[in-house]
Amino acid sequence: MENKEKLYHLISHVLGIDVTEINEETSPENTQSWDSFNALVMVTELEECFNVTFTMDEIESVRNVRDIIEVLSSYAISFD
Repeated sequence: MENKEKLYHLISHVLGIDVTEINEETSPENTQSWDSFNALVMVTELEECFNVTFTMDEIESVRNVRDIIEVLSSYAISFD
């Protein structure tokens, strides 16, 4: 499974939405289930899945799925 597919499935699972509803523009503003609790769950799941530890600045910088990809890419995780 490619990293982008793995990421989308993780988000789908945490937010309880179909994976086909997720794209790089998916955000708390357009996804009702992306609340503060699920955001924390997502951070934990992302760190475990991709074997990284985010800084508070990185966590606070995320506004949508594209931002998650950018932060993970900074850890040399490829999304090509």
